[in-house]
Amino acid sequence: MGNAYDIFISYRRDGGAQYARILQLMLSQRGYRVFLDYDELKDGVFGKRIKAAIKAAPVFMLVLSKDSLDRCKNENDWVREEILYAIEHQKKIVPVNPDKAFDGIHETIPEAISSITDIQNSEIDFGQALGVTVDLMISNRLEPVFGKRSANFQKDEDLNAAKITLHKIDERNRFIRRLCIGVSTLIVVMVMISCLLYRQHLSQKESREQDRAVLEEQRTELERKYKDFGLVLSPHLSHQQLNTVDYILKNMVCVKDDSLWVSKFEFSVGEWYGLLGGEYKDEHKFLPMTEISYGEVCMTLLDSLRNMTNIGGFDLPSVDEWQYAAQGGKYNETTRFAGSNDIEKIAWYANNSGDKVHPSDGQQGKVPNMLDLYDMSGNVSEMCNSTFGTPVSGSMKWTLCGGDFKSPANQVTATSTKEFDTDEKSPTIGFRLIIRTEE
Repeated sequence: MGNAYDIFISYRRDGGAQYARILQLMLSQRGYRVFLDYDELKDGVFGKRIKAAIKAAPVFMLVLSKDSLDRCKNENDWVREEILYAIEHQKKIVPVNPDKAFDGIHETIPEAISSITDIQNSEIDFGQALGVTVDLMISNRLEPVFGKRSANFQKDEDLNAAKITLHKIDERNRFIRRLCIGVSTLIVVMVMISCLLYRQHLSQKESREQDRAVLEEQRTELERKYKDFGLVLSPHLSHQQLNTVDYILKNMVCVKDDSLWVSKFEFSVGEWYGLLGGEYKDEHKFLPMTEISYGEVCMTLLDSLRNMTNIGGFDLPSVDEWQYAAQGGKYNETTRFAGSNDIEKIAWYANNSGDKVHPSDGQQGKVPNMLDLYDMSGNVSEMCNSTFGTPVSGSMKWTLCGGDFKSPANQVTATSTKEFDTDEKSPTIGFRLIIRTEE
């Protein structure tokens, strides 16, 4: 065994357990190492450890409580086995008669066991004289074997004091058991949480790897699809950004010999936030992007879009480019409005807009011009990167084309223009993108 014992206490659980525990306490307080299976064996390996403890302890102390030896007639009785094993290993047998409770042997038992009763019993008074009778037993029976031992700083002298000490020990042991259970439960919970987090980490890692693979496949497909634009996508774009780039490019209409491409629709709220991030209401997805300045379009949107796609030709149209597209390009439409002389077919303007902007998605009942470009007359005035007139006092003005939903009919023609400031923001001002592919 890992620990050496001085004394092994054997007892009958029925009637002897309390005596054995108090004896263990009293002897431990007086410097002896005592083995008692009451609180030392909890793992179910009973036989081997009991025998090892008996073998390790020089003294075998037998608690002779009332009728304690009667069942020793049974071959599988543990008290019988303990006594016989102690005799076999020539241990010093110390019978203890608690409160003179032992009243002899009433059954036929092995002679070796019955002979123990011939050994002088140590009578222990489990009352006021408890400490005195234990000390007397130690003096007569234990000190000849072990010599004198130093007692602990706490040494109970009577039964009540011993019971109080045992109660404290039991409370402490219960606390320790509860603490161990709590700590064990916490450890199990932490291990389970760690396993869960690890599995979640692996799942997220796998999901990220799948996302990367899907993104790479999508980037490759888009670059193949729009190779004529020289599209080279940034590796850091999200699904949303890639989808938005796809939407923008598929709605580009060639208006001049593969050198000028103009967006079919006015640039929308969904496109703006799809590229640059941010939240918006789904019902606003196809509304023209307004309340942004010329500077924001150039410095924020266009710079970002060029970096995302490597298409340097993304820009706002000049007035000449805008009007060329509005009048049908090579088809040279001569209609007053962009696509028709009938304003009601073409434009949202002051008389029919309900004083509000409308989605620019080709689904609102208005017809495009011959190049399939929608809303070039009305809905929102569109920014151009051409200056308007001559700068006054260093103040630069830019040009708006096409009129808006608040404009009268004569201001939404294919050639209508007006000025606006670099930092001006308005619910009536939007824009349309172009791509120039010529140097």
